Amino acid sequence: MNDKGLSGASLGGGLVFLLGCIAFGYLASGKPTPGLLALPAVIGWFALLVAARPLIDRDKHTALYFALAVLALMILFIHQTYGYSGKVRNFPLIIGYTGVAMCLLDIMSLTRTGLGTAITQFFGSHLDLGEVSDRKVRRELYAFAAMGGCVLGIWLFGFLVFSPLFVIMWMMVGRKTLKASVYGGVFTLIFIYLLFELAFKYELYRGVVFIWLLDL
Repeated sequence: MNDKGLSGASLGGGLVFLLGCIAFGYLASGKPTPGLLALPAVIGWFALLVAARPLIDRDKHTALYFALAVLALMILFIHQTYGYSGKVRNFPLIIGYTGVAMCLLDIMSLTRTGLGTAITQFFGSHLDLGEVSDRKVRRELYAFAAMGGCVLGIWLFGFLVFSPLFVIMWMMVGRKTLKASVYGGVFTLIFIYLLFELAFKYELYRGVVFIWLLDL
């Protein structure tokens, strides 16, 4: 395939992916059953894989697989969130759908299309050109592990507990001092609590561990 046209796999996969998104949105707009939501989500994910592979150079396929893995994790997070009712699921859904959008942008930025080039230049113009073109597997693995751990931690322990812990760990990985990392975590906790719990009167997601303890 040349850069001027799309292969049959890309066109067919893209169409199935679009239909999967429409079906997921239609089901989610009502009173969705999590099991029913899984069907268009899984079909759309595989269709995206089929559509994206021909558009991406072989040396970037590893980056594609990492992005798809993170996307699958976000889809699972959204899928699980629809199992809850009322306002408790609103904020996790915002996080989940934002993560999906970021993954899709990342995948599009890998392609040889004009849109992919534009996305890379828009979000990565401040980076070194070698950094943009040479995406190290180890760095992709770190990014995937961090995002996956963050989503898993929030799902298990909730925003108020895990968000400051994640900030502390992230800052320490970035070689900040323990004191500065703790300050960053405490500031994050205060900011999130004041903004959502007090200002917006919005009860943040508490996590499955907290819900399990309440059930006991």
